[in-house]
Amino acid sequence: MLMVPFLTGFDISQQVTILYDGQTKEVRTSAVKPGKILQEAGIVLEKGDGWKLQNTKRVQNGSVIEVLRGKPFTVIRGNETVEYKSCKPTVGEALKDLGISYKKERVYPDVDEPFKEGMQVYILNADEELQFSEASVDIPVKYEDDYSLNFGTEKIHVEGKAGTAKVVSKKVKNGDGSHSVQELTRHVLIEPETKVIRKGMAMSVYTPEGYKHYTKKISAHASAYVATGSRTSIGLVPYEGIVAVDPRFIPYYTKMYIPGYGIAMAGDTGGDMVHHRVDLFFNDYHRAIQWGRRDVDIYILAD
Repeated sequence: MLMVPFLTGFDISQQVTILYDGQTKEVRTSAVKPGKILQEAGIVLEKGDGWKLQNTKRVQNGSVIEVLRGKPFTVIRGNETVEYKSCKPTVGEALKDLGISYKKERVYPDVDEPFKEGMQVYILNADEELQFSEASVDIPVKYEDDYSLNFGTEKIHVEGKAGTAKVVSKKVKNGDGSHSVQELTRHVLIEPETKVIRKGMAMSVYTPEGYKHYTKKISAHASAYVATGSRTSIGLVPYEGIVAVDPRFIPYYTKMYIPGYGIAMAGDTGGDMVHHRVDLFFNDYHRAIQWGRRDVDIYILAD
């Protein structure tokens, strides 16, 4: 009875900060085990999750508990593949924490390898062994347009160099005594150097069908026209893409590209078609009116 006054108001709880899922929670607790404190705070730990105390070895007033969420990884043993989660720092600790038995020399990556999200961990059976080798990594190729080179030609600017990769394979002993090898992973040790090829683009023009080689460029005055109900001078039913030309200047069937109009063909003529004057056929009257008359560059295509 005499001790009651001394105990009245005595508080053995402590202030603890919990960091979890991007949030912060302050709690007062008399618990001394982090797991119990998290449970009291309503924070659920799933299999593979964990925690750590920041800067202290035990819970005390002002302690900070950081919740560590498990990151997914895959364990492959024989023909069985199982997905797990772990927050442990190494492969071996992740396996041990999940209760997965193994022999150190039969695990890949090595048990001391830092654990990474999404990694694949192979646990070999007694009839399996790891093999390590190196393989060449193909040279990547990059093309660059070069307007100083003739269209259709190419010139190597940088030779490039093959890289090197480390290949990890699993050698399996079959029931008949033979062996089969299965590649598990490969990691690039030396990055390949890109081969750069300059592609000749001189005398080329960009069209809706990509770059096209042209043999000459003509400055012309272009007018729009629509169907008259008659065939063209070479017997074609007119369609958008037919150009009326002076055939002495631009021969019939010549393919050309006219910016703003498109890829076309010389397929008609008319009394006003003299030298650099051309008419462009349009299917739609309103588009023809919109085009009207204007000066254009005509690219005579090589194909």
